[in-house]
Amino acid sequence: MKIKLSSVLAGLVFSHTISAVVIKEEHLYKMHGNMSSSARYFSPISTIPPPASIFPTIAHPFLPVYADSSFNKVVPTCSWISNLFYPSVNNLAPTTPDPYILRLLDDFGGNPGLSISQPYDKVIGSYPPMNNIPASPAGYIINGVVVDLRITSKEWKNEKPSTLITKWDLFGANIKLSGNGGSINFPVARGTPFITSVYKNLTPQFFTQHAIIKITADKELGDNTYSGYKFKISFNNSPTSTYLIYVLGDQPLTLKKDGFSNLIATSSFNGVIQVAKLPDTPGSEEILDAHKGVWSTGGAVDTSADSKSYTIKWNRQGDLSKKLLAYAYPHHLSSFSNDVSKTNMVLQSSSKGPMQAVIGNSWTLQETDLPSTEWLPSRPAPEGSTRNEIMKEMVDDVYSNYTENTLKGDNYFSGKGLQKYALLALTLNKPDQTQLYNSELAKVSLDKIKKALVPYLENRQSNPYKYDSVYKGIVARDGLPASMGGKDDIYSEFGHSYYNDHHYHQGYFVVTAAIVHYLDPAWRSGELKEWTETLIRDVNNPVDNDPYFAQFRSWDWFAGHSWAGGIKVNGALDGRDQESVPESVNFYWGTKLWGLATKNKPMTELANLQLAITKRTTYDYFWFLDGNKNRPSEMVKNKVAGIFFEQKIDYTTYFGRFMEYVHGIQQLPMTPILAEYIRTPEFVNQEWDQKLGAVAPTVKSPWAGVLYLNYATINPADAYPILRTIPVDDGQTRSYSLYLTATRPGFRRRCKFY
Repeated sequence: MKIKLSSVLAGLVFSHTISAVVIKEEHLYKMHGNMSSSARYFSPISTIPPPASIFPTIAHPFLPVYADSSFNKVVPTCSWISNLFYPSVNNLAPTTPDPYILRLLDDFGGNPGLSISQPYDKVIGSYPPMNNIPASPAGYIINGVVVDLRITSKEWKNEKPSTLITKWDLFGANIKLSGNGGSINFPVARGTPFITSVYKNLTPQFFTQHAIIKITADKELGDNTYSGYKFKISFNNSPTSTYLIYVLGDQPLTLKKDGFSNLIATSSFNGVIQVAKLPDTPGSEEILDAHKGVWSTGGAVDTSADSKSYTIKWNRQGDLSKKLLAYAYPHHLSSFSNDVSKTNMVLQSSSKGPMQAVIGNSWTLQETDLPSTEWLPSRPAPEGSTRNEIMKEMVDDVYSNYTENTLKGDNYFSGKGLQKYALLALTLNKPDQTQLYNSELAKVSLDKIKKALVPYLENRQSNPYKYDSVYKGIVARDGLPASMGGKDDIYSEFGHSYYNDHHYHQGYFVVTAAIVHYLDPAWRSGELKEWTETLIRDVNNPVDNDPYFAQFRSWDWFAGHSWAGGIKVNGALDGRDQESVPESVNFYWGTKLWGLATKNKPMTELANLQLAITKRTTYDYFWFLDGNKNRPSEMVKNKVAGIFFEQKIDYTTYFGRFMEYVHGIQQLPMTPILAEYIRTPEFVNQEWDQKLGAVAPTVKSPWAGVLYLNYATINPADAYPILRTIPVDDGQTRSYSLYLTATRPGFRRRCKFY
């Protein structure tokens, strides 16, 4: 469909120019097209609704109160913009386009509006010794909450404006604040160097929690009054920060300093104002001057070039004769493959290290290290002398009580049980590759995993799933109100009913379904396909015009990884978060396997690309090799982030602070993709030598099995005899642990001399 110039900025109705600024836009969003997801990978997984007989429909009880209902797009639940759609405690929940942190209508003094924060330094906090974790000098880092500059209006002194999010996509959103007969629209996009505001019939006002110590403008009129199209404002914080205010168009702005913290215009204004923090690198002001007047409203992903690259195509508005300036994360800078021009402008991101500004209307990024791992290890046959021992353990595991492990009251832990048994069936039913021959045991293993999967395939488990028509997704019942059949416990299933951890939970089911379909394509094939692809579409639907599911619920193309955090009823005060990288990997591996099993090449290639991007960002932001430049040196010594938030990095877990918890959650489930692709020998060696080697022998819980199976990736000979006797995790079987260990390159038996 075509969009009139008069309706650009989604929600603004301009039939005229504003202060002689003609707002032009390219790459206009097609509401019913596939513009924001062009390409080879972005084929619909399915076009049918989720089966109502399996997934009864509910309407989610927690509604996105600030979403413009006239904009026909699903509200994202696990996105960097998700906080925009709800009020929060003291309106403190941040939105993080980076390098700026934004808060709407916060209560830190001054008139309400859009507050900008761009911390120069992080707060680095220490933890004392706790359990078996020594003192951590950099136990966490967090951003302080401060208003560097707030964009507001004089008229809102006694009136809080209303909020409406009028447009959004994967890379941007439009915020509209209205009140007292006027409005301000804020088109916000990832990496933006400018916070752009479009005023209509309001008097601009700028507030800071700092004191304004210096103002430079085109004209100084006396009596603390300044006029022109550019204002340079310095504050009394340390080190001194400086912001630039640009007034676009023909109408200059006159600002009067009011006290120490306010600049107030002398008259009502209609037009565009841009605000930017000035980096302290030489030449930054000239670069900002040159690129003012053009801004991004969002963007589109294009994967049509080849299987190893993706392109972010920015939607631009303003002066389209200029190229777009935007800040890039470290993983972008190391994977650019097009003619993006890098500048020397650098600002700190909220939690990903330094961002560098680049010039270009589109970004093409390339991943050359795509995973070749499919179903089995690259050397699928275990070392010969171990096969009898492995088969003996296989017998014990296959003849164990599947129901106890796969039909628990919790879908997450049940899914772990299903996948561990599915891996046994896979290993036993490919004897020509694994050299593990026992046709009777192979049949039993496949029959039992099929039987165990049936209650889920029919949605008859203890906590069944429902289809949510509000956020277009699959949610567990128990977290819903009693009127919907739930238990009024929003934290049930780790918050699954509120879209937490969907890729973790559903990854286990998808891997299981893929293995079953691979081994027996005829078994309940139609039902299995419909059920599995419903779970995949809920998490990783690649198209933006699917009427039944949100696009890329968990995956963030700009951040380069998934987010686990969903809807927070009081606001996600630290932003989105993700704790377990491997469980994220498990979902994308499962999706790749399902694509292989169903011969869906676009699905397989998309998952492969996502795995490659995840590997890159994992070592930039989540797991720290010696020499990592994106983290304080003391934090690099922790080796893992712990819980990674948009606003915080916390060396702990949600379920306790023991060494085996913090590091073990980054090691499960151990599968071929994790052992051979994601967890590199260099990192495993460093982590073992610096953190785990001294602790692992003292761990007597099932976490020992997790730690030593990870150790097996670098020292299988020593790990193998230990794994024969120690407790193992509930998502791990002893037989598969020994099998995976004995397939490691260079595995040799340790000789014993008596």
